[in-house]
Amino acid sequence: MTYRLATSFIALSTALAAPAMADVNAADVWSNQQALYGSMGATMSGEISGDQLVNPEINVILPEGIASFQIKTDAVTMTENSNGSVTIEYPSPMTLTIAGGAAGEGSFNATATLTHDGYSITATGNPGDITYVSEGNNLRFEIGEVSVDGASEFDQATIEGFMTLASWGGTSRVTEGNLINYTADTVVGASEADFTFDLEGVTSHSKQATQPMTSAIQASFPVGGSDLRNLSAALRDGLSFVIQSAGEGNSSTTETTLDGEPFNTQTTSAGAQEFELSFTEEGLAMAGEASAFAITMFDPLLFPGQIEFGIGELSMGYDVPLNASDEAQDFRVATGLKDVTIGESIWGMIDPAGQLPRDPAEISFDITGMGTNGMDLLDIAALAGLMGPPPIEVDEVTIENLRIAAVGAEATAKGAMTFDWTDFQTIPGIARPEGTVTVNLNGANALMDNLVAMGLIPEENLMMPRMMMGMFATPVGDDMLETVLEVNEQGHVLANGQRLQ
Repeated sequence: MTYRLATSFIALSTALAAPAMADVNAADVWSNQQALYGSMGATMSGEISGDQLVNPEINVILPEGIASFQIKTDAVTMTENSNGSVTIEYPSPMTLTIAGGAAGEGSFNATATLTHDGYSITATGNPGDITYVSEGNNLRFEIGEVSVDGASEFDQATIEGFMTLASWGGTSRVTEGNLINYTADTVVGASEADFTFDLEGVTSHSKQATQPMTSAIQASFPVGGSDLRNLSAALRDGLSFVIQSAGEGNSSTTETTLDGEPFNTQTTSAGAQEFELSFTEEGLAMAGEASAFAITMFDPLLFPGQIEFGIGELSMGYDVPLNASDEAQDFRVATGLKDVTIGESIWGMIDPAGQLPRDPAEISFDITGMGTNGMDLLDIAALAGLMGPPPIEVDEVTIENLRIAAVGAEATAKGAMTFDWTDFQTIPGIARPEGTVTVNLNGANALMDNLVAMGLIPEENLMMPRMMMGMFATPVGDDMLETVLEVNEQGHVLANGQRLQ
C-alpha cells in the first residue's frame, strides 16, 4: 500500500516530466499533461498562479463508479525561462495525499512526505509536443497518517515506513494529435523500503533493497481515454504500449509476529532481471528472464524447520492474440524453471537416507501454434453474456519442448498436432486431431526402485506402471524408453505403431 503511494507520486511528478529548443510556457506544459492524463482516463486539475501550480490534483473514477482514487500534492514551482523552456521544481519537504474507495467496500485516506536533495524537470519543445528531462537525488518518501472508513477489519490497523531512491532521472516526450503518443527512458538508482504493518496483535515488518533499474516505454492512447470495459475496441482505436525494463537484482525480508512472538519469516532474493511487454492490436506478448532466485521461509504452522527453495534461471514467453479475427493467428506459451533446488530440511524429511539423486531439477515447456479467435477477449460485456467457452479454434499445436527432470528421472516430449474443425464425426465430440508426439522417459525404473527401497510405495503397486511401460514404450538405451504417439487421418490412436483406439 505504501509502495503504491510512492510510485503514484513518481508517476505524477514524471508526467509533469528530455531536450530544449523552441518555445513553451507553463500553460503549454500544463495543457500537455492534462491531455496525457486524460488519454489514460484520469483528470488533472490545478491553477497556475504566477510561477506556481497551485493545488495539483489527479482524479480517477472507474466505470459505473465502482471505485475511485485521488492524488493531491503541495504547490510546485513552474519557472518560464528566457530560452523558451519551463523548469518545474518540487519543494522539500512536500506532502502527498491519496484517497480512494470502492462502492460498498469503504474508503481510505493516506498521506506521505517527500524530501530530496533536488528534484526538478525541464520542459522544452513546442505546444502539443513537449519533451521533459527529469533529475532527482536522494528522494525519500515517508508514510504519514492512514485511515480506513467502512472496512471494520482494518479500523485498528496502523502502518508506518519509508522508501528511498538514490536517484531518479530520464527523458520523456508527450505528442498530441489523433492519438496521444508518449515515450520515456528512465534510470532509477538503488532503492530501499522499510514498512511495518500492525493489526490486532499481528505485526509485519518488511524490508526491501532494489539495485538500479532502467526502463523504456512507447505508448499511444486515444484522445479522451479508453473504455476499460472494452479495451478490444480501444486497441483498434490505437491504444498500445511497449515496455522494456532491466534490473540488477533485489532482496527482501518480511518478519511477522503474533503478540510479540515470531510467527513467520521470509527472505527472498533475485539476480539480474529483464522484462518486455507489448500490448497492441496484434495481442499481448510478454518475455522475461531472471536469475538466482532464492527463498527461505520459516513458518512453524506449516513446517517445523526452514523451507529453502531456489531457481537458477526463470524464463517466460507468452504471445496471445486478444481481438477477434477471421484469419488464423500465431500464439506461444513458454515457461522455464532451471536449476531448481530445495533445502536439506525438506530432503531430510522425505529422504533421510539420501537414496534419491539430489541434482537440480528442471520444469520447462514451449508450445506454439495457430488458432482462430472468434471474439474480442477484452470486451467485458460480451464475455459476461457468453454462454459456454469463448469461440476459439486451435488449428495447430507444436510442442517445441517439454522437459521435466527431477530425482534422477527425466521426461521429454516433442511433436505437433493439427485439428480439423469441420470434422466432429471421426472422433465424436472433438475436432479431428492428426499428428505425432514423441515422448522419452529416462531413469523411470531406477526411480521406482528407489521409491520401493525407501518404503514410500509397495512393489506390488508398481506392477501396473511397469507393465504399461513394457507394452507401450520401446527401450532405446539403459533405462531409457521412447513412445511415439500418433493420431492418423482415420482418427486411430497408435503408440509405436500399436493401435490403442
